[in-house]
Amino acid sequence: MQRLLTFVLSAGPYSGQAASSALTLASAALGAGHRATIFATADGVSGFVTEQKTAGVFDVGAAAAAFLSRGGDVHL
Repeated sequence: MQRLLTFVLSAGPYSGQAASSALTLASAALGAGHRATIFATADGVSGFVTEQKTAGVFDVGAAAAAFLSRGGDVHL
């Protein structure tokens, strides 16, 4: 049975593990055949700004783009 999972992200993209965890879990939900939505609010919105440059950390922007390309949904 397909389920809808909604993840709320309010932490900044590089202030800890919250953004990478939300994107990893949401992507895993898609991979398991479920629908996944990320609701980004406050600092969490900045993780979805395109073309951010990162070095040596989890690339939130690229993970967000991959999540969206696989059919994920993001509400800002």
